[in-house]
Amino acid sequence: MFYSGVLVTANPGELEKAVQSVEGKGLEIYHRDPDAERFIAVIEGETIQSEADLFKDLITLPGIQNVSLVANLEDTEEEQQ
Repeated sequence: MFYSGVLVTANPGELEKAVQSVEGKGLEIYHRDPDAERFIAVIEGETIQSEADLFKDLITLPGIQNVSLVANLEDTEEEQQ
C-alpha cells in the first residue's frame, strides 16, 4: 500500500467546497488551516500508479487551486511484521 500526504490549497473563499471535493474522492482530511484556506489530506493506493492518478485528478476538482506532495510512504508487508 502506498500513502502520500498532500497539501491542498483552496480557491479564495472555497475551502469547504475543496474539502467536500477531496472527501468525495475518499481521501481523509487530517488538518485544516482556514485562515490560509488549505488543508492536509492523505492519498492511499494499492499501486504507485493508482496513487499518482488520484494526485493528478485532485487539481481538477471544484474549489481546488493547488495540490503539493508533502510526504510519500510505501507500507510493505515486511514492515508490518
